[in-house]
Amino acid sequence: MRGIAKLTVLSLGILAAASPVAAETWTRFSASDSIIYIVDQDTLTATDGVTNVRFARIPAKGDATDLSHELEEVAIRCSDGQSRTVSTVTHGPDGAETDRYADESDWDATPSGGVYGGLKAFACEDMRPQGKSFQTIAAFVANGRGD
Repeated sequence: MRGIAKLTVLSLGILAAASPVAAETWTRFSASDSIIYIVDQDTLTATDGVTNVRFARIPAKGDATDLSHELEEVAIRCSDGQSRTVSTVTHGPDGAETDRYADESDWDATPSGGVYGGLKAFACEDMRPQGKSFQTIAAFVANGRGD
């Protein structure tokens, strides 16, 4: 019986290793002269009343090979309109992670406008950004940063 259990565990481990990475669908939703904001639409699903949304800040100008960006994960509670930053990860020009910050901040009222208000609308009002989507941030950058 123990041999069967070991084989089952080994089989499950192999299956997990062969499973595809979570899908990503990055779409531009806001921009300024210096920063473009894109959201991973595949993170817009609530679990236990909280939606953990990933979005990226990308320099608006730069070479197609410059993958510098900042990735932020925000938790949004639609029941009371509050949100908080969960983590922020910075990536250098080669796309490699340079810094990671965990954030244990308190829940706070989400502003109705701006970047965070847009994220709240995506999470709580079932709105979605319009425009071309990309499977990776690198693909977004290579395509002229969404132009």
